[in-house]
Amino acid sequence: MKLIKSLLIVGLLGSAAATTVHAMGKGDCAMGGDDMKQHMWQMDPAKREAMMEKHLQMLHDKLKIQPAQESAWKTYIAAIKPLPPQAQAPVKPDAKLPEQLDGHLKMMQQHLDMMQKHVAATKALYQQLTPEQQKQFDQEGQRMHAGMQHRMLHPRQASAPLPKN
Repeated sequence: MKLIKSLLIVGLLGSAAATTVHAMGKGDCAMGGDDMKQHMWQMDPAKREAMMEKHLQMLHDKLKIQPAQESAWKTYIAAIKPLPPQAQAPVKPDAKLPEQLDGHLKMMQQHLDMMQKHVAATKALYQQLTPEQQKQFDQEGQRMHAGMQHRMLHPRQASAPLPKN
């Protein structure tokens, strides 16, 4: 009985993966093919930067950052900025498998380094906040995390394409 369940689960997972890969290759998936350019990290860098600045200003206002906290806030802002595209080493399309894996490993290390800076700056800022500000910061972080999880688990349907700007 366990063998049948295991085979059924493996078959379902394989089918789901094949369907996802097939849909992404068609270009009609909300997060694949031609529509991928509309994803936040693939959009125009100036537009992405403006969205981020607007969000950070909103967070600054909600937290009611005091003048004594501005230094920690600025350190936090600098730490959470993404790497510029040219700093992320792209993998050559004709690269051999070991070179591709080295490229992926290098990119993952860059992301890990960036995340470690983000965590350190977040902790430093958090220590500077009042208990009320910490509570607000926690709520905003949980809201953003829940929103990201929701978008990852429930991507837009192909019948509802992303708006073109």
